[in-house]
Amino acid sequence: MTTPTTSGERQQPGNDEPPGTAGASSWLVEARQFVAAVTRVAAKDAGARAALRSGVGKGLDDVPRMHRIVAPLLPGAVLRDTEGQRAFYTVAALIAAYHRHGALGPDEQPGQGENDSARPAAAAVDADPAAEPGIPEQRAARRAQAERQRSERFGDSLGQSYAAAVARGGRQGIRESAAETRLNLLCKQSTSGLHRHLPSAVRQLCDRSTAPDWARLLVDLRTWPQQRRRVARWWLQDYYRARQAADLAGALTADDASTPAGPAS
Repeated sequence: MTTPTTSGERQQPGNDEPPGTAGASSWLVEARQFVAAVTRVAAKDAGARAALRSGVGKGLDDVPRMHRIVAPLLPGAVLRDTEGQRAFYTVAALIAAYHRHGALGPDEQPGQGENDSARPAAAAVDADPAAEPGIPEQRAARRAQAERQRSERFGDSLGQSYAAAVARGGRQGIRESAAETRLNLLCKQSTSGLHRHLPSAVRQLCDRSTAPDWARLLVDLRTWPQQRRRVARWWLQDYYRARQAADLAGALTADDASTPAGPAS
């Protein structure tokens, strides 16, 4: 078995890199194409969806029904890479089992734009020239723009997905303590452990209408065997950055609501 250690590491999405300096990595481009193809098949063909769903929580040698659908979609680089193939099969099975296929339009990229609730609401300041933001609003708007650019380049990590689920609040969301517990548990796993725990984690997110960015999840799964600690760091950092941004946006909204209106002209 060969693993794409050196070349693969250079292609991975890295939160350590400055946003806006390059386009999406080749692995992320491949992942987005794969996710789009699997989503289309699963949405149109109930038999294919059932075949893909049969692979949830299973290894490569235990999913004979999936090969007809997944094997033709695999990039050549993973044909001799067992762990790389496992990432593709795992994500395909999770999409079939938990993704809300009816929510996708014909041109919509799955996994993108689903975590907007984790991003600062102050982004609206950019679109409203009459808002006349103060310093906190300007900082929040600049941060929101930077996060959007980073999302376009790298996708949204699992940490951002959990932050979005927490931001939904109430019964529609996930309690902050539960999200932190789940995310920390995932970050401690070996490759086999991560694949074993992912189905319940993804189901928890999708039940709250906060599906993960499937393409970014696929790339992170491919990266995990060589860079587990680094990817885990990205997930945790993204989670806490998104939570802080959501808290800031909430505070700004509360301040606006408590500010008395001026006299009518």
